[in-house]
Amino acid sequence: MHTFEVIVYCATIGAGMFFAYWEHKLRLQLTDEAVQPLKYVSDLDFLYDFKEGLQRERFLRSLPAQVKFKYRVAVGLKCLFFAILIVEVFVFQR
Repeated sequence: MHTFEVIVYCATIGAGMFFAYWEHKLRLQLTDEAVQPLKYVSDLDFLYDFKEGLQRERFLRSLPAQVKFKYRVAVGLKCLFFAILIVEVFVFQR
């Protein structure tokens, strides 16, 4: 029985990670042309990635709904598999 549980957990986690990767890839594709490189970036600027992420999120919010459809599907599927994983844990622990 434990083998079945491990296989189900691995499949669910794998599917969730696939959709998380797809979401990340779509976010980068949708916002690549809009993100401007930051000025005066030093080697010690540890907030560069954070600032770039904020720029991407701001631009992503301003896109029309038709452009963001695939992105929203990927986010929804990622959340769905996360919820399925939580339900699986509760069901299999009984």
